[in-house]
Amino acid sequence: MKNDELTKAWSTLTGQLANAAEQVDALTEGRDPSERAEGYRFLTRILVAMTEFQMEQDANSPSLVQVMSPIRKFFVDNPDTLYHRATLNPALRYRIHGRRGEELYLAFCLYGMRGRSNSILSNICDAEMEFNDDGRFELVLSAERPDGARNWVQLDNIARTLVTRQYFTDLSQKPAELHIELLDDIAPPPAPTVEGVSHRLRALNQSLARTMKSTQLASEAWMKEPNTVGIDSTVEGLDSLFPTPNNEYVGGWYKLEEDEALVMEGRAPECRYWSVQLCSRWLESRDFVNRQIILNHSQVKLEPDGSFRIVVAHRDIGAANQLDTAGHREGGVIFRWLLPSGEWSQPTFRVENV
Repeated sequence: MKNDELTKAWSTLTGQLANAAEQVDALTEGRDPSERAEGYRFLTRILVAMTEFQMEQDANSPSLVQVMSPIRKFFVDNPDTLYHRATLNPALRYRIHGRRGEELYLAFCLYGMRGRSNSILSNICDAEMEFNDDGRFELVLSAERPDGARNWVQLDNIARTLVTRQYFTDLSQKPAELHIELLDDIAPPPAPTVEGVSHRLRALNQSLARTMKSTQLASEAWMKEPNTVGIDSTVEGLDSLFPTPNNEYVGGWYKLEEDEALVMEGRAPECRYWSVQLCSRWLESRDFVNRQIILNHSQVKLEPDGSFRIVVAHRDIGAANQLDTAGHREGGVIFRWLLPSGEWSQPTFRVENV
């Protein structure tokens, strides 16, 4: 029994956790101790999330699980976005139905693994969908389009993950009602088996390893050129962070002394939504419950000519638009332009003494 498939899978998983902790230690050696502490907290957060996704979600009994929260974050989560996730089997057919709320954007994105890399397979947003007068809708996910389907997304044969996104400018706004159900007649899930749980443990192990690797590679790329616009939507490996193709991303890494501020200036394109936010070395949004770490287009006070000036600083310097570092000397900063139109240019970054 001690050397059966189940115990081997469990041993591999616990070994992966130990390796991840060693990575955190190595990556933060000689750096601010809080970064190491955040790294260990990050491991517990992704363990909880990936356990729910890999151990509990079932493509034969689909469910939409909320992905992010104020205490569960990764892959540069947007605090203004409500994310849900479902596990899929491309051989089956699914129906999503619901009713729109007060969200300003609603979308459904499919992802799958091409080789060892995550890929965006397809995406449909509200602008491409049909709704009833009261905001109700149905969306079918299947390999073949069924007769009479008003809204349909084709399931590629490698499709495994659905992520839904709802964007808001105010988190008090009412979200859409979303439900998912299977259209095929499938028997209820069987009782756990050694083979089945072993398979899920191995999938959990792989998810943890991929999440850690993607986070490490992305953050290291950002950190190479602090206080400059160093990344955008063309950056290699972005798909591993489960982005949406409706967004254009641009950002960089701030690195500031106590008496310095990062000043970001530019002009946002015409778009459905835009925001700028801070994140940690582990690509977690900073504490948005207690700190001003994000500003969206409804909150930014524009200059008379329509441009913006946004400041990142360690203390309140009286700027009209300021993001709070909460004392973190370094971190990521990311702009999102949702469904931008027309030509636009990247913002400029510069450091000023304050």
